[in-house]
Amino acid sequence: MPSLSRSRKAQFFVLSAFAIVTIIYFVSKWMEPYTIIDTSSVVMVEEPFIFNNIAEKAAEVVKQSKNCDDLKYNLEEYKVFVEKYGISKNFDISLIYSISQPCNDNDLTTTFGLSLKSPRTSISSQFAARK
Repeated sequence: MPSLSRSRKAQFFVLSAFAIVTIIYFVSKWMEPYTIIDTSSVVMVEEPFIFNNIAEKAAEVVKQSKNCDDLKYNLEEYKVFVEKYGISKNFDISLIYSISQPCNDNDLTTTFGLSLKSPRTSISSQFAARK
């Protein structure tokens, strides 16, 4: 017949093990938010995405223009749009373009200078687009 002291030792062991596991579980749940890496700050920086989109669409404007006059009009309209968009986002966007002279309706070569400045970053680039 088991003695009463052995029975109590077994109960104490089981209760102690349960208490330790419970404490470890709650401590891990309490500390879990601190172990998760916050990557949202990378996504919140939208300047590089906006900059790349402006450059891509500027090249697309050149490719979709039909002739020299159409290219001049489209680029000026796009430039005004981009600068207004920059003001709405509190960015200083400068889009400078130069159409190669003499302008040929079959070969619309344009060089661009694009810069974007914000309180967080400053990006600039020069590139060319051709039809």
